[in-house]
Amino acid sequence: MTPAPWWGIGLALLWSLAGPPAEAAPATYRYDDLIPAFARKYRTSCSTCHTAAPKLNVLGEAFRLNGYRLPENDRLLRKDQPVPLGSEPWRDLWPRAIWPGEVSGFAPLALRLQNDAGATRSPEGTVRWSYRFPNEVALLAGSALGETIAAYLDLAWNPTDGLEVEQANLAFQDVLPWLPSRLANLGIGVQNLRLFTLGDPVVDGAGRAQFLWQTFRVADLELRGGIGAPPPRSEDVFQLGHPQPTIELNGLVRPRLYYAVGLSQGAGPLADDNNAHKDLYYKLRYKLGGLRLDGTYAPGGGPLTGSQGQLLDRALIVESFGYFGSEPTNGVEDAHRSFGLNARMLWGPLDLGGGYVWGRHEQPWGSGSGPIRYGSAFGKAEYLVFPWFIAALKAEALHLSLPGPAVPSGATGVPADQTRVIPGVVILVRQNIRGVVEAELFRRHDPSRELAQATPHNLWIRLDVAF
Repeated sequence: MTPAPWWGIGLALLWSLAGPPAEAAPATYRYDDLIPAFARKYRTSCSTCHTAAPKLNVLGEAFRLNGYRLPENDRLLRKDQPVPLGSEPWRDLWPRAIWPGEVSGFAPLALRLQNDAGATRSPEGTVRWSYRFPNEVALLAGSALGETIAAYLDLAWNPTDGLEVEQANLAFQDVLPWLPSRLANLGIGVQNLRLFTLGDPVVDGAGRAQFLWQTFRVADLELRGGIGAPPPRSEDVFQLGHPQPTIELNGLVRPRLYYAVGLSQGAGPLADDNNAHKDLYYKLRYKLGGLRLDGTYAPGGGPLTGSQGQLLDRALIVESFGYFGSEPTNGVEDAHRSFGLNARMLWGPLDLGGGYVWGRHEQPWGSGSGPIRYGSAFGKAEYLVFPWFIAALKAEALHLSLPGPAVPSGATGVPADQTRVIPGVVILVRQNIRGVVEAELFRRHDPSRELAQATPHNLWIRLDVAF
């Protein structure tokens, strides 16, 4: 992999920390989640930016990309009075003075509480109900630190993993101020890569379950036969959907065209990197029709009417990503790469999309063991039956081409193909209280079939509250 341009990133970061020249136009800031603190900041309802929180509507997505500022008259609409960290004349004295900043006039905190109940089918075929009260408790914090910098924190506790930092990052807007506004923004920290809006836990987070390509790990695959017991598993635990320490450059090339390139740690849940490589990824997104990605309409355009309090759109969104990484396993480096393409159509109350993700691992079980390939076709449909009621359906198929003879000698891969559908409904008890009923139904589940076990169908009920 080409060495990272650390000197360029360092200069951009120092420039953004120091502040732009005095004559530069005011810029925006960006971070990665909408939280109830913004409802308090703007004194507006959750449905201004959400269809069913945390699922964003088109304004919410533009608001997020615009640094959590409303596209028009942001300062006039803010209801809190920020606390300045320095006086305005300091701008004219820079670099002989510190560039002034600000912090929020109120504590920018919010809480999220998830209670889950689930019915799972055991390998023996019995159905077990489990209450996870709570399933997760999260402390959310987000604030602008002046015109060009922002910070975000998502600190979550759950009974299985304990206390974890899900996201914690800083965002710097217009780090190269001689370029057009919003063309070059920098994000640093632990963050969700958001490779697609179709399936993103925030932008497309109406339900509970992620797509298989987001959770797929080579470490979950098994080998059988050969020398040695138990059957070996790969040490590569990388997942495309897992948050990672990341440095990302992103921006809008045009009002409808978004790009991002980043360097990520790629070491799964580890705090320190486990090899001498950094992973590289890119994202591209183009939106045709409707509200543009910069939060404005084309001349003559405007929102749809008759949506009963929900902001709807008519648009086509096309996205692509590529991810190139490497993980150590059994004494060698398992180089891997993934590509994805999807299209998403917003047509009034209908949100419909589909895509394909393809990936390859070169040596997942050590020297001479690979390669393996996987492909996942996926799609989803959501329909806003009422402003407070969404019907949803996801469907996907994961296919793996496993190696023949592998390590140890004579071992072969256990088939691991899966096909499933996920129907569900989302009910807004209140704008910030969300109920979800979702089922996971497998039409094909090779791992359980190979072991003569019952297919692991599931049913989940979630009560999600944010305040």
